[in-house]
Order: sequence, then structure tokens, then C-alpha cells
Amino acid sequence: MLPEQKQIIYPQNFYIKLIVSADIPIEDAKQHISDAFSESQTVHSFVNVRSSAKGNYITYTYNIDIDSKEHLDKTYALLRTLPGLKFAL
Repeated sequence: MLPEQKQIIYPQNFYIKLIVSADIPIEDAKQHISDAFSESQTVHSFVNVRSSAKGNYITYTYNIDIDSKEHLDKTYALLRTLPGLKFAL
């Protein structure tokens, strides 16, 4: 038997972390991310950027507003197309 899943109530505001290859310059990556959020009509604000211990990846943290499950799906679909993206958490 599967555990009971909790229903997400929208709208939601949360932090998203995007892990991108360090080969992509920071300003370029931030522009690509901002463009994806704009295309999905996601209200967003940049929070911070951190480099991984070995310097192979850079983590970008944004605060975003999501209105519905469909909005979330569209946003993640656009983020998956970003150059150098490894993970979106």
C-alpha cells in the first residue's frame, strides 16, 4: 500500500535551486533562468549563487510564485531546456 500523498494547495511560494555547470558564465546562466521564468510567467526573485566545493557546478537559488500544477509543470519543462542545467530542486 502506498503512503497517503498530501495535496498541494496553490498558489505556492517557494525556493527553487538550479544546479548548473560552471562552464556557463554566471551572468549568462542568470539570464537564461530569468528568461525561462518570464516565458512561463513565473514571478521570481534572485536569492543567491554558490559554487560547489570543487567548482564544477554553480547553484542558483530563486524565490518563485506558482499558481497551479500546470504552471509548475510548464516552469519545470522550460527550466529543463537551460544550457548546462544538471538539476532543478
